Amino acid sequence: MADKILLCISANQAVVAHQRGRNVVRCEIFGSDEDGLVAFGEFLGTVGNALVYLAADTVEEDYRFETLPHATGSDRAGMLDRKLKQYYRNSPYVSAMPRGRSGDKRRDDRYLFAALTNPALIDSWLDVIKRAGLPVAGIYMVSMLTTALALKTGHNLSRALIAAPHGAGLRLTYYKNGEFFVSRLSRGAVGGDDTARAYATEIANTRNYLSSLHLDSLDDTLTVLFLDRNDSLAPVIDRVAANVANIHCVRFGRDALVRQLRVAPDHLDIALEAAYLTLMADNLPANLAPASITTGYRQYRRRNAVYATGAAVGVAGLLWAGHNLWQSYDLGEQTAYDANRTAAAQAQYRDITREFPAAPTTSENLINAVEIYKKISKNVRSPQPFMHIVSRAIEQSPDVFLQEINWTYGTEPAQADSASPQPGTAPEASGIRKQSGTITGEIRPFVGDYRAAIDTINVIARRLAADPAVAEVRVVKFPLNVSPGLALAGNTKDAAEQTGVAVFKILLLLKPDA
Repeated sequence: MADKILLCISANQAVVAHQRGRNVVRCEIFGSDEDGLVAFGEFLGTVGNALVYLAADTVEEDYRFETLPHATGSDRAGMLDRKLKQYYRNSPYVSAMPRGRSGDKRRDDRYLFAALTNPALIDSWLDVIKRAGLPVAGIYMVSMLTTALALKTGHNLSRALIAAPHGAGLRLTYYKNGEFFVSRLSRGAVGGDDTARAYATEIANTRNYLSSLHLDSLDDTLTVLFLDRNDSLAPVIDRVAANVANIHCVRFGRDALVRQLRVAPDHLDIALEAAYLTLMADNLPANLAPASITTGYRQYRRRNAVYATGAAVGVAGLLWAGHNLWQSYDLGEQTAYDANRTAAAQAQYRDITREFPAAPTTSENLINAVEIYKKISKNVRSPQPFMHIVSRAIEQSPDVFLQEINWTYGTEPAQADSASPQPGTAPEASGIRKQSGTITGEIRPFVGDYRAAIDTINVIARRLAADPAVAEVRVVKFPLNVSPGLALAGNTKDAAEQTGVAVFKILLLLKPDA
């Protein structure tokens, strides 16, 4: 947290405090003349980097209450800017504070407009701050600090007048229903020969002013809360209570100020304004500082945001690195654990294998035998797929009986019996190992109907050819030689009665991947 320089500036002096963290470590008063400004500059040279907050305690201040149509965003900002320029053309130190919404049907917005009408009061102090290179965070009215202080006193502010003797005069601030309404500074009310009479006069004048504004009635009792920093106002308060009608005086003494505002007693001895300064940096409303004054403060905020982002990224990086280190350590532990288990398993394996009988040959021969087996198994085929194909084709023809199946697996396809008639030529060898074979069967009963027998054989051949694993099917023997090159002689009926069967043979070649 950056240090803070807190100023309460009046026409004749400035009360300055140096706040470090939450505590004010130094408090001094500087005159408003040339010597005081030089001393203030030297004071700033000893504090290093710090944020500066100013409060103006002067009679040149103005407050206006206004009810405006409800608006938001840029419309609201533009409307308030026009109002501020309309009311305060000659001062850059202006502000508009929202006061909630009205209770009528329109629910308009209520505002308090405030301005420091004498900019020269603080310009010379701002020049010194600018030469010191310190950013200005805010400029406030002392009446706003009085509001923050009054809330900390714990007193009822339904109808109350805060009377605070400052170095510049008596500050009187009026509250109604807990809200600030008006504040005025009387320069001649402090330090005179008859302080009690001056106080009574100013309080009576203030009551008349409030009555003229219809803010307060002279017939009602008004609570007047006196801030007594050195417990010296008790006699004055008694005389004021006796001389002003319908007021109830309450004294907020030194012990209460020290306890509830947490201000150091030695700083309170310097000026009552020291009690206000500790409240100035607590996000007060109504910051009168224009953008041209707070440029350095905005740069400071952006720089801190960059630093905070960098710090967050750095912390995230450290956390990630720590997580990776932890994972690395955990993996190392797991690796060591697995290595120990592996070593234990290998030792157990060696202990068990010592009891095994001697191997019939060397491990190298066993490895070679396994490799040879793998190579042989790649080239070995079972006749079972071939037989499944034949079975599926013949099982639909109950009058067909198998006599013989010849199966081979090699680069040379199976050949039909040379004595049998073979239409066409046998398939040529391709160098690729394939399954092939011949199927010898008969048709029973057979009564000499060769045409029906030949049709049945052709149907079986087509079934075999329709199988996706079959590459070629050829009927190499029919019950009757149908070759056009041979002469037909004899009685087919007599031949059939002699045999009673019709024998056929089919050559079947499967695809290489079957």
